[in-house]
Amino acid sequence: MDKRILVVDDDRLVREMIRDALAEEGFRVAAVESGARALDALRDDGPFELMLTDLSMREMDGLELMEAARRDFPRTDVIVLTAYASLESALQAMRLGAADYLRKPVRPPEIVYAVKRTVLRRRLVAENEALRGSVQALEASRVLTTCLEPGDVLPLALDIILRLTGRSRAVGRLLELTSRYADGVSLVGVPADTEDALRDLIDRRKIFDPNQLDSGAHALSGALEQELARLGLDDDEVLELPLRLDGQLVGGLWIFAERRPFTDDEVRRAELVAAQAELALVNAERFLQAREKAFIDDVTELYNARYLLAALDREASRAERSRLDLSVLFLDLDRFKVVNDTHGHLVGSRVLRELGAVLRKSIRTIDTVGRYGGDEFTILLVDTNHDGAMRVAERIRETVAETAFSGGRGLKLQLTLSIGVASFPTHGSAREDLLDRADKAMYLGKAMGRNHVCSANELTP
Repeated sequence: MDKRILVVDDDRLVREMIRDALAEEGFRVAAVESGARALDALRDDGPFELMLTDLSMREMDGLELMEAARRDFPRTDVIVLTAYASLESALQAMRLGAADYLRKPVRPPEIVYAVKRTVLRRRLVAENEALRGSVQALEASRVLTTCLEPGDVLPLALDIILRLTGRSRAVGRLLELTSRYADGVSLVGVPADTEDALRDLIDRRKIFDPNQLDSGAHALSGALEQELARLGLDDDEVLELPLRLDGQLVGGLWIFAERRPFTDDEVRRAELVAAQAELALVNAERFLQAREKAFIDDVTELYNARYLLAALDREASRAERSRLDLSVLFLDLDRFKVVNDTHGHLVGSRVLRELGAVLRKSIRTIDTVGRYGGDEFTILLVDTNHDGAMRVAERIRETVAETAFSGGRGLKLQLTLSIGVASFPTHGSAREDLLDRADKAMYLGKAMGRNHVCSANELTP
C-alpha cells in the first residue's frame, strides 16, 4: 500500500503489536514512545498519511499532540486510542479533527480495519477535491471557447491559471506565429520598469523559448534564475505548459511559483486550462482562416489592400512597442497598361497571378505581401532595417526582370518593376506616412527610368 503511518504509544508492547499488524498489510510504519518524539518524526521524517496515538501518555498527552500536529501538519489524519474512553474525551478528540476513535484493549484486526477505512476515506476525499478542482478549472475555462481572436487566448489563459493556482506572475508566448497573433508574448504581474528588458530577452530567445520547454513544475536552472533575479523577478520554480496546434508545438505558458511549490492539484488544474487554450487556438485559427478569405485578392490570391492596411497598423505598433525594425516596399509594374491594351485583360490577370507567386517566393513566411490595387503591390518586411529592405527590393527587381511571364498560347512576356522603400521610424511611424514615402520613392524610381529601386532617403524633404 506504500502508506506511511506513525504510531505513538508509551506502552512498548502496544506499539510493537500495532506496528507488526500494519506492516503485515503492506503499510510503512514508524513507532515512537512520546508526543515530543512524534512531533520530531513528523517534522524530520514526514510526511505521514496517518498517525495513531494514545490519549493517555506521560509528558504530553494525545490531545496536546493532536493540537500541535493539526496546527503544523494538517494533512496528517489521526486515529486516537485510549483505555479510559469517555464521551467527553471522544468529543474533544473529534473536535480536534480525529478521523476515528478506538478503545483499548484493541485487537490487530480492529486496528487494520480502522486504518484501511481512514485511508479509503482520505483517498475518496482527495479524489473528490481533485474532481471539484477539475470541474472548477473547466468552468473557468469556458470563456476560452468563445475567444475567436488568437491574440486574446494567451492573456486570457494566463489570467485563469493564475486565479486557479493563487499566483500572480506568468509569461505566455506563441512561436512562429507572431505576425498573425499580435506580438506573440503576454506578460502578467511583471513590474513595468522591467517589462521592456524581459521582452527583449524573450524576443531574442534568450529565455522562455517554447522549443526548450519541459512540461510540468521544475526548479529554475541556475542561469535562468540569475537572469530573472537580475530583473528583480526572484523565484526558484516555474510551471511549464506547452501549447500545441494540430499536434505541432506553437507556444508555451510559464507560471512562477513565487517561492511556493506547486501542488499536484494546481498542476492538474493548470494543465486543464492549457488544454482548453489549445482548443481555443484551434477554433480561433479556423475562424481566422475563414475571415482571411475576405481579405484575399481574387486575381493574385495575395492579401488585398484592406488586409495590408490592418497588418501595417499592427506591425507598426509592434515595432514601436518592442523597438524592432520594420520596412515597407511599394511595387508597381512598369508600362503594364500596354500588356492589357495589347493582349487583353485575361492575359493581364494571368500575368498578375504569376507575379504574385514570384513575390510570395521572394519573402519569408513572417513577411506580408499583398495587391494594393491594379498593378501595385505592397510588401511588409518585419524585423528588417532599411539596408536589408533595399537588398530584398533589389533581389525582387532582378528576379522579376529575369522572369518570362506566360500570357497563354505560347506567349512570353518580360516585365520590370519600380520599387520604393521606406522604413520605420526613419520615414514615419504611422501607416499613412510609411505608405506615402514608399509610394513617392517608387514614383521617383519610375522618373529615373523605371526598373529601379529607390529609397525614401532620396526624396527631397
